[in-house]
Amino acid sequence: MGGRCSSPLNGRQRRYLRGRADAAVKNFVPYYRRQLATALLRRVSGELDPQGKPALQLLPSEMSVSSCLSLFSGSSLLRPQLRGPPDAAPHEGLLSQYDGDSHSWQENYFVLLGDFTLQWFESEEALRKGCEPRGSTALSGYLLLSSPSQYAESLGDLCRGLAGGSPFADPPGEFLFFLYHPFRRHFCFCADSAGSRQIWSAALRDGIRYRSTELQRRDSLEAEAFLEAVQFYRQERGRYGAGDLLLGPEPEILGNVLMEDLLPVLRSQVLPSIGGSERRQQQLWLQFLQEVYSLILSEISSEFEGFQKEKEKLQMELEKKIRPDLDQMLTLKDQLASKLQAVVRSSAESCCGREVEPHLDCVMEELVGPVSAGVEAVRSLFAQRVDEMIGLVRSSPVAVLQNELLTLGRAAWQPEVMQPCYEEADLYRESLRGLEERFGFRGVTSLVLSAQNLMQQLMQNATHTFQQLSRQHLGRAASRHQLPQTLGKVKERVLKKFDYDSSSVRKRFAQEWLLRIFLPFLLKHLESGCKLEVPQYESLVFADFSGIINLENIYEEAVLAVLLRAVGKGEGAALPRERRAGTFPRRNIYRRPVVAAAFLSAAEILVWVLLVFFFFLSR
Repeated sequence: MGGRCSSPLNGRQRRYLRGRADAAVKNFVPYYRRQLATALLRRVSGELDPQGKPALQLLPSEMSVSSCLSLFSGSSLLRPQLRGPPDAAPHEGLLSQYDGDSHSWQENYFVLLGDFTLQWFESEEALRKGCEPRGSTALSGYLLLSSPSQYAESLGDLCRGLAGGSPFADPPGEFLFFLYHPFRRHFCFCADSAGSRQIWSAALRDGIRYRSTELQRRDSLEAEAFLEAVQFYRQERGRYGAGDLLLGPEPEILGNVLMEDLLPVLRSQVLPSIGGSERRQQQLWLQFLQEVYSLILSEISSEFEGFQKEKEKLQMELEKKIRPDLDQMLTLKDQLASKLQAVVRSSAESCCGREVEPHLDCVMEELVGPVSAGVEAVRSLFAQRVDEMIGLVRSSPVAVLQNELLTLGRAAWQPEVMQPCYEEADLYRESLRGLEERFGFRGVTSLVLSAQNLMQQLMQNATHTFQQLSRQHLGRAASRHQLPQTLGKVKERVLKKFDYDSSSVRKRFAQEWLLRIFLPFLLKHLESGCKLEVPQYESLVFADFSGIINLENIYEEAVLAVLLRAVGKGEGAALPRERRAGTFPRRNIYRRPVVAAAFLSAAEILVWVLLVFFFFLSR
C-alpha cells in the first residue's frame, strides 16, 4: 500500500483493498455460520424450557421493553424495538456548510428524513420542485460535536502526526456544530442562532442513535448470530470487546473491523508520503481514508449480500438437524459444560477476585447514576406533559383532548423535548473514561446510546399506556367537569406502572453492561491458560453435532458463570451504600422489599416468633 496518496485511489491500491475486503468476508462467514447454529440451538431449547421475561406493567407500544438480544452466550441485553418517528421529515432548514474543495462556506437547505437520512439541496425551492438532492448520507457511526475544540481534538487523533490546524477559516457565525466520522465525510455546520443549533443538534443526535443501533434493536436470529460472530472473529485475533465497532448495519460493522486492521498499515505506508502544506496534507489524508472506506464498504456489501441466500438455506437445514436430536444435543452440551467448568473455575475465580471484584461496586454505581437520573427526568417530563394537558382540558371541549392525546404520543420522538433526559446519559463519557485504560473497554458511545434508547422506550410506553387507559375512561366520565379528575387518576396509575418497570429495566441495564465491560477483560486474561485446554475436548463432540455444538461458546458460558456470581455478590455488598446515598429513594432499584422474610436468617425468624408469642401471652 505504499506510494503517494492520490485521489482517486490507483489501480494497485484498489486491487489490494478489494482483496482484503473479500478475504475479511470469507474469513468471517464461518463464524457467522457457527453462531447461527448456536443461536438457533439456544432458541429451540428455550422453547422447551422458557425462562420467562419479567412481567412489565406498562403497555408496550411498537417499542417493546422486554425484547432481548443475547450478546454474550447465556446473557441478554434490553432491545427496544423502536419504530420510526411519526413525522415524514423530523427537521429541515437552511444551514451554512463548509466545503473543503472550494475552502468556503456555502448555504444549503438540509432535510432530515423519517428514516434519518440527511439530504441537502441548493435551496428550499429546489426541494419543493422535486429536484435531486446535492448529496445525502446515512447517520450511522457519526458523532455530533458541539464545539470547534472537540472537532479539532477528534481530527488530531485521526490525523496523527499531522498538525493541520483548523480545517476551515472565517465561519459566517458563532453557532458551529460538527458531524464527525473517522472514515466518512465530515460536516462542519453553522446555524443562524443558538436555538437553531440546539434543535438541529437534538434531531441529528436522534438520527445517529437510531441508525447506529439499528442492528442491536433488530429482534432476529440473524442479528443475534451476527453480533456474536463479530466478537468471536475478533477474539480469535486476540482482540476482546468489540465496543463501538458494533454500531451500524452489518456491512459497516465488518468495514469497521477491517479498518481496525488497515489503519496502522495506511498510517505507516501512506501517511508519510503525503506532501504539501500541513492543511493540504490533512485534507488529502481525510479524502484518502474516505475513499478507502467507501471502496471496502461497497465490496463487503456485495460479498455479504451473496451470503444471504446461503444463510436462508442454512437455517432450514439447521432446523431439520436440531429439532429431532435436541435432547441428545443438550445432554452432550451439559456434559461438555461440566468438564470445561472444572477447567475454568479455579483460574477464572482467582482472576475475577483479584482483578474484577474490587472494581464491581464502583463501576455499578457509575452505571446506575446517569441512567437513573435520565429515567427520573423522563418520569418528570411525562408527568409535566400530562398535567399541562389536564389543565387545558378544564377549559376546552372533549375534541381538544383527543388531539392532545395524539400529541402526547409523539413526545418520545421529539428530540428537543427528550434531549434534557438524554443528556444525563452523556455523563458516562466522563465518568467511565478510565475503563478503557484499565479494562480495555471501548464501548462508551454504545453505552450512551443504549441508555438513551431505554429512556425513549419508557417514555413511549408510558404515553401509549396513558392513551389507552384514558380512552377507556372517557366514556365513563359523567360530565366534562369530571374529566380532569379522571385523567389525574389515570396519570397516577401510569406513574405507578412506570416506577415498577423503570426499577426492573434499570437494574437489568446496569447488570448487562457490567458483563459487557468485564467479560472481555476476563476472557483476555484467561486466553493464555484456560482457553488453550479447550481443543482437547473437540473429540467428545459427535461428528453429526460438530457444526452446532461449539466448544468456544461453552467455554465462554463457563467464564460468564464465574463473572455472574461475582456480580451477584457485588450487588449484595452495594445495598447499604445505595441506601445511604439517598438517590431516588422512592424508586431505588436496589431497595429491598418491605416483606423480606426470605432473606432473614433462621435465628432472626426465631426471635420474631418468640416476640410475637410473648406479646400475645402478656395480653
